[in-house]
Amino acid sequence: MLRQQSSKRSRFFAGLAVVVFQFTNLAQTVSATGQEEEEQAAATGFDPVAFVEIPRLSDPVLSPDGKKLLFKRTAVDWSINKKVDHYQIIDVESGAIENLKQWEEKGQRLSESVWSPDSTGFLTILELKKDKKDAAYFYNIESSELQKITDHPEDINDVTWGLKGDILFFRARRHDPRSKREKALEIKEYDVSAPYELWKYDLEKARSEKVLSGRFSVRGYDLSKNGAQILYSRQPEGAQYDSHHRELWLHDLNNGTDQRLTVNGYREAQARLSPDGSRFAYIATVNERGEGYYEDNLFIQDVDSSKPRLLMPDEAMEVVDFAWGKTGKNLFILGNIGIRTELFRLDLDTDQLERLTEGDHAITGWKYFPETGRHVARITDARSPGEVYLAKGSDVSFRKLTSEYGEWPAMYRLPRQSRFQWRGRDGTALDGILVYPVDYKPGQAYPMVTITHGGPRSSSQFGSWNSSRHVPVLAAQGYAIFLPNHRGGTGYGDAFMRDMVGSYFNNAHLDVLDGIDALVTKGIADPDRLIKMGWSAGGHMTNKLITVTDRFKAASSGAGASDWISMYGESDVRHNRTPWFGGSPWQENAPIGSFTAQSMLKDAWRVKTPTLFFNGERDVRVPPTQGIMMYRGVRATGTPTKLYLAPGEPHGFRKPLHQLFKINTDLGWFARYALNKEYQPVLPSVKMRKNIEDQDCDCEKQSDPDKKPNGGGNSE
Repeated sequence: MLRQQSSKRSRFFAGLAVVVFQFTNLAQTVSATGQEEEEQAAATGFDPVAFVEIPRLSDPVLSPDGKKLLFKRTAVDWSINKKVDHYQIIDVESGAIENLKQWEEKGQRLSESVWSPDSTGFLTILELKKDKKDAAYFYNIESSELQKITDHPEDINDVTWGLKGDILFFRARRHDPRSKREKALEIKEYDVSAPYELWKYDLEKARSEKVLSGRFSVRGYDLSKNGAQILYSRQPEGAQYDSHHRELWLHDLNNGTDQRLTVNGYREAQARLSPDGSRFAYIATVNERGEGYYEDNLFIQDVDSSKPRLLMPDEAMEVVDFAWGKTGKNLFILGNIGIRTELFRLDLDTDQLERLTEGDHAITGWKYFPETGRHVARITDARSPGEVYLAKGSDVSFRKLTSEYGEWPAMYRLPRQSRFQWRGRDGTALDGILVYPVDYKPGQAYPMVTITHGGPRSSSQFGSWNSSRHVPVLAAQGYAIFLPNHRGGTGYGDAFMRDMVGSYFNNAHLDVLDGIDALVTKGIADPDRLIKMGWSAGGHMTNKLITVTDRFKAASSGAGASDWISMYGESDVRHNRTPWFGGSPWQENAPIGSFTAQSMLKDAWRVKTPTLFFNGERDVRVPPTQGIMMYRGVRATGTPTKLYLAPGEPHGFRKPLHQLFKINTDLGWFARYALNKEYQPVLPSVKMRKNIEDQDCDCEKQSDPDKKPNGGGNSE
C-alpha cells in the first residue's frame, strides 16, 4: 500500500491500520437534489469503495459491416489489486450485449483491438503465460476461438490490417538478440531506448518482414486507403532528439521509396492521409508561423507542397482528434471548448465549421468509420462516466447502446453539476464547473473543495470521474466542489492558454482565488471551511496556493512540483515547459531567476495549511523528489503534513488499493482539519479483505521519512 517514505514491506491492512484507522466516524447519509422521492429513500451517496469499483467502458470499435460494436469493460478485482479488462460485443440492430469467452489470464490487460476487413473477428494484443512478448491474437466471432498470429521477438503494437486482409502492419522496438543474462550485465545508457521499426506480417506465408527501419524511430503511421502508401512520423535516433524533432514522411509500398513531407521544429501528431492520398492533416501545438506553445491546432497540407495551412485560425478550441470524411471534402473534429468536448464538421472548400453536438457533457473515445458513415463515442456527464453511443447520418444524432449505469438513479444520489462563471480581478471572463453537495439546500453555505485540473494544458469538464478527484464521493460527504478553468488551460483560445508564457503563476492562481471569492459571495462556499486539492498541474497549483494564502483549512497535493529547476532537469519532458521560464536552466545566460522566482519550495516557510502530499515512486513526469522536498519544507514549519509514496506507481495511481487509500486519506484529513470531525474509512468487504490480507504488498507505515529517500518515475 502507500507508505510514508518507508522501504519496508508488510501486509496491506496491517500497515493501513496505523494511519487510516486513527479516524473515526463521519456521517455519510446525505440526501440528493433533483431525484424522485422514491429513489431518495433507496439510494445512497457514493462511498470510496463503490467509486473505485465503478466499471469503466472504453475503446469502442465498430465492425466494417456496421453490425457489431466491440468495447472493453474494466472492473476491479480486489483479490489481485488490479483493474481487469473484458471484451463485450453489442449487436447494433438488436442491442444485445455478449460477453466474450474469457481467454484472458487473471489480471491480463487488453491494449488494443482491430476488426478484420471481413468482420469475422478482430485482432487483440496479448501476452499470455506461454508468450515471451506481446503478440497479435485473432478472435473468431462465430467459433469463439482465439488463434495466435504473430511470434515477434519484441512486443508489438499499433496493428493495422492491409487492404485485402492478408497483411498485418505493426510497430515493434528494434530487437536486441542478447539473452536476459547478457542484458542484465550491461549498465543501460540513460535516456536511450531501442527505436521503433515498422513491420508487416503475411498471414498466408506466416512470415514477418521489415518495412521501415534505419537510424530513426517510427513514432506513428497511417496506411492509405488504397493500401499503397504509408504516412509515418519519423524521429531521429539518439538521446538528443525529442518529440519536436519528428517529421512526416511518405513511404511507397510498391517501390520502397520515401518522400519527406515536412521540415519544421515541432511535433505533428495523429497525422492522417486524405481518402485520395493527395493531402494529409495533423495536429500541432503551434501557430500558422510554426511558433510554439499554442493550442492544439489542426493543419492540412498537400503531399506535393511544403507549406501547411492552419485550419480554423480564429476558433477558440483545442483539437482533441479528427477524421477525414468519406469523400475527403470535410473533416470531423473533436474539440475541447472549455467545460465541454463536442463534435464538429469542417467544410474544407468553404472553411465553414458546423457544431454537430451540444450538451453538458464531454465526448471521449470518439471514432469515425467512413465505410458505414457512423460515429462511435463515449459520452461522459454528471450522471455517467461514459456510456457507449452510436450515430449515423449527416445529423450525427447519437443513440445510446449501453446501459452500464442505467440503475444508478435507484442506487446512488448523484450530485448536480452546473457551469459557474466569474471574472478575474483584471476583468477576464472565466468559467468552470460547480458540483453541489448531494444534500444541497439553497441559502446554506457548505465546506468546499477546490480541485484544479492537470496539464496545465487541459480543462475541467462536465462529468469529472477521475479517480484522483473522486468528485461524487466528496459530494456525498457534504462538500461542494469547485472545478475552475484558470488561464493557462485549453479550450478558450491561444491568448488564454499562452497566459503562462514567461510566468507560470501570472494569473492562474489569482483566477482560482477569484472564483472561490465569487462562490463565497454567492453564499455557496463557507469561507471558514475551504479545502484545496489537485493532481499533477493541479498539484503544482495546490503547492502554490498554500504558500500565498492561509485561508484553506486543509489541502491535498498529488504529484505536484515544488522546485522548477530540479523538476525541469529530472522530468521526462522539458520542451513544452521552456516558455514558462524563457529558456532552460543550463543554457548560456540561463534565466535562473525566473525558475527560482516561480518555485514554490522557497516559500514553503509560509505554509500554515495542513497538507497531504502524494507521489508515485516510479513517476518520471513529476518525480517523487518534488513531493519529498515540499513535504520537508512544510514539516519544518510545524504545520501538520504527511507524505505518501505509492510503490510501483507511475504518474497516476493505477492499483485499486492505492486509489482507495488516497480517497480515504483525503477524506480523513479534510474531516479533521476543515470540519473538526472524525472520519471512518470505507474498506472492501470482509471476504475481499481476507483475499487482500493474503497478498504481500508495500504498505503505508509511520516511519521517519529522512531514513531512506525513494526514487523512480513514470509520467504529468
